[in-house]
Amino acid sequence: MTWTVELGAEIAGQVLLDDASREAASTDFGRVIVRRPAAVVRPASSQDVAKTLKFAARHSMGVSTRGGGHSQTGQSLCEHLVLDMSALSEIRALEETSVVCQAGIKWRSLVEQLAPQRLSPPVLTNNLDVTVGGTLSTGGLGVASWRHGTQADNCLELEVVSGEAEIVRCSPSENQELFDAVRAGMGQFGVMTEAKLRLREHRPKFRSFYLLYDDLGVLLEDLKAVMTDERFDFLEAWCVPAPVGFKKVGGARQAFAQWFFPLHATVECEDGAAPEVSQKLAGLKFYKHVHTEDGEMLEFFARLDSLFAIWKRAGFWEYAHPWMECVLPWQTTALYIGQVLQNLPPQAIAGGHILLWPSRGNVSNVPLFMRPSGDFLMGFGILPAVPQRFLEEALPRLNMASQAAAMMGAKRYLSGWIPFDAAQWKAHYGDKWETVQALKKKYDPQSLLNPGFVTYA
Repeated sequence: MTWTVELGAEIAGQVLLDDASREAASTDFGRVIVRRPAAVVRPASSQDVAKTLKFAARHSMGVSTRGGGHSQTGQSLCEHLVLDMSALSEIRALEETSVVCQAGIKWRSLVEQLAPQRLSPPVLTNNLDVTVGGTLSTGGLGVASWRHGTQADNCLELEVVSGEAEIVRCSPSENQELFDAVRAGMGQFGVMTEAKLRLREHRPKFRSFYLLYDDLGVLLEDLKAVMTDERFDFLEAWCVPAPVGFKKVGGARQAFAQWFFPLHATVECEDGAAPEVSQKLAGLKFYKHVHTEDGEMLEFFARLDSLFAIWKRAGFWEYAHPWMECVLPWQTTALYIGQVLQNLPPQAIAGGHILLWPSRGNVSNVPLFMRPSGDFLMGFGILPAVPQRFLEEALPRLNMASQAAAMMGAKRYLSGWIPFDAAQWKAHYGDKWETVQALKKKYDPQSLLNPGFVTYA
């Protein structure tokens, strides 16, 4: 009996060995790393996950957990077994303030099923086609994070299969150590199979004010003001180039741009009760109020679908995505971003964009979601789409931007392209590094889970 037949006989789910299934699980959204798995396991239950981990331990195999496969450094890849969580996608229980769902459900499906009750999670990611388990394992950021923290902050309880194949319920009041380890734990300590999530009742409509800034410092002042007085529900901003021409840089002519900063500031509202422009924009120092957009809240949740459709039609979706995302201290934000943009040619972000996600500094209490201290923070992301033939040129530049961010006191957001060595991992976790190492030894002593990402030695 081959090991694949043995595994297939032990679980109720599927063990997929065909070339198409293994090829589909051999790379992620980043398309930088390729690891072709020996088999793809599609578990039908938490028990299947536990049996798969026991089997992997017996055969000294690594196991990676894959939801939407949106990672960018092979976090969801493995040369041995890949757990495809897509079949674990049911809503198990629904109340007015919470929902219990399986970890393989995509946020889009969850939002659509909650829509008739006008309920939604406090924080949603921009891309709804990722899974609950995937973003809880990363942290999960969205345009309401400035007020409500990460998606992991809004997780009330979890069912987890530890690296030792034990099925454990955990929450702030039960097995808290494991609860705090797996939220933003990058799948290093256990596999989430079920989650209880906080819900809120949202209003039916939204109004978004599209503002344009020509000065980063002015934008930062306004963001600080609107986060303090809480006049908006959702905040999202970008850095966009207006190409000017070419200038000499180090003896070579290089394209350069004048950078502008769009801000979309959005409020929820009742039918017929959208706030007036003068009321919401009073005192703000934007360069131009470009547009006001009204719509249904479900349209707002899926507002970036049109952008993703453009990227797909243009072929950018199939390019490599070595995204460099970080959380900056507020006091170094202007200096760092100014330096990055000064040296960034406008064509470098074709098929991508540069995100600005402001936040208050006290909204998250997830222990392993690493971020700087301070009253205010800035999420910053260089999100390019890079043809494979240009990766060798792009990756060193992105790595330089990452290292410069660390020098400015930033922490990386770990879903992106993370080329860390052991010293950088230690620096990333800081005074929590010894705790992370101890948690790994306790909950995954054979280092089965998501190998090849965090370097512990």
